[in-house]
Amino acid sequence: MTTTFTPPPICQSLAEVSARIGADAMLIQAAGGNTSVKDGDTLWVKASGLWLRDALTRPMFVPVGLREVRERVAAGDADPVGAALRRELAPEGLRPSIETTLHALMPHAVVLHAHAVDVIAWAMQPDASDALRLPLAGMRWAWVPYQRPGLPLTQAVARAVQAAGEVDVLVMANHGLVVGGADATQAERRLHETVARLRRPLRSAPPADVATLRTLAEAGGWRLPLQPRAHAIATDALNLARAERGVPYPDHVVFLGHRVSSAPQGLAASALLPWLQAQRALPQPPAYLALPGRGVLLRDDLGEAAEDMLLCLADVLVRLPDAPEPVLLSDDDVAALMGWEAEAYRLQLKR
Repeated sequence: MTTTFTPPPICQSLAEVSARIGADAMLIQAAGGNTSVKDGDTLWVKASGLWLRDALTRPMFVPVGLREVRERVAAGDADPVGAALRRELAPEGLRPSIETTLHALMPHAVVLHAHAVDVIAWAMQPDASDALRLPLAGMRWAWVPYQRPGLPLTQAVARAVQAAGEVDVLVMANHGLVVGGADATQAERRLHETVARLRRPLRSAPPADVATLRTLAEAGGWRLPLQPRAHAIATDALNLARAERGVPYPDHVVFLGHRVSSAPQGLAASALLPWLQAQRALPQPPAYLALPGRGVLLRDDLGEAAEDMLLCLADVLVRLPDAPEPVLLSDDDVAALMGWEAEAYRLQLKR
């Protein structure tokens, strides 16, 4: 791989691992996920809003004072990270990940946080905390109930770790996976082992009506997703019903909004065009549309990040069992994410 940037020496191995996992859509989507390494009292953590896959080609990691962050977390400081930033070492214009506190809490030298698709499908199950005991037997792991990313999630992690004792793996409800290791190599191996243990079977979905979708998209305002498997959101009735119910995990809110907009059931192809035009004319047009039995269309001004998250949704939905129904974020959870300054910052970077 040709690089145009050399990470700080302490971050070199972490950058290599970050680039590998960041290029795997089954582990990381868009600017999601984050990684870190501890160097004495300095925690180098991924900067907010950046893509891990770029860790070898651009400044990626921001240094913060580890002890200070931990002390501020223990004191319940509303912003335990901002004042701990080591500005003299930090790349200009970058700020620490919104989940820096989680990395500070984990005792391991290297911590990897991934939004692994198979793990998310497990983490949406109502009985996941018990069901995971068998596939994760022999590993030091803990279940973390859902909390908003940032300090609330860190506090939930602290409670889970205190109850479970020493842990190397955290499975976070409606969110993803955290692993720690003595170095980048061990952490990466632990990540892949955990994901392999939690691999889920796929439910098949009918193919999309690509001809109709292409004709509708050519009328303007919408486009087909690049990956055909994204259409499973709408071609399978169970997938669509679940997508219509609400939001499965936090990054969905950032990149795709609250709920899917679905065309009325049974609407003839000739009647779809005016409906599509009406959706595009809204003051805030939806990021994507579901056409039941036909497939999905993505708003034509959206880029790779939205594409990644749309595909992630499809990949998660086809890994959910027929029953029981998955747990989704509440309206209060979604409102907290949409009104959160840290997510507004990530949206600004996305634009």
